[in-house]
Amino acid sequence: MSENGKEDSKKSIGTRVRDWFSGGDPDGPAKIRAWATGEDGRWHGYTHSMGRYVTWLMVIACILYPFTKGIGSILALLVAIFLMGGRALIERQVRRDVSDLEEAKRQYGLTRNPEYLQFMTLRAEGLLEDNKILTPSSRTLLEDYARWARERQEREDRKKDKKARKAEKKARREAVDKEAGQQDSIEESSGAVATVEDHEVADDS
Repeated sequence: MSENGKEDSKKSIGTRVRDWFSGGDPDGPAKIRAWATGEDGRWHGYTHSMGRYVTWLMVIACILYPFTKGIGSILALLVAIFLMGGRALIERQVRRDVSDLEEAKRQYGLTRNPEYLQFMTLRAEGLLEDNKILTPSSRTLLEDYARWARERQEREDRKKDKKARKAEKKARREAVDKEAGQQDSIEESSGAVATVEDHEVADDS
């Protein structure tokens, strides 16, 4: 018996099974886990993968086949198809929304129209509230869009408040100047009337 054979015979059954799954590769369990869950560390979209659930549904379908004469398997596979189709629809919608958010951000940079900021805030916050299968990175992205839009909106509001205060001060100044001008004209007219009366008195005497 070779040295490797002796070493293998000394290992427990669990260790040998684990080594068999590893296939001599220390990353073997991680690869199997990635295959079973559908999450291998790569970017697969804005929403969570349904690979884990679909895999387990396929296993359940295989187990149910002999007991339900295939009916249970069909139901399990239909649920798997429903999950994949639903995720595809949601993923497509989120992609469109993110594209709209990016376009709104670009248009605001060109036009400085505050309506784009309102759109970005409402759309990003709506997605965060309504969509429960967004990945953490997608949530971070949408939160960044919402925060960026809110910061710009606050700046716009401060500018509007500043302009409104300036306009109010200007209006008050003009009102004071107008009132002073009216007062001066009244005094001038009163002085003119007094002068005329003095002349009339002088003529009578």
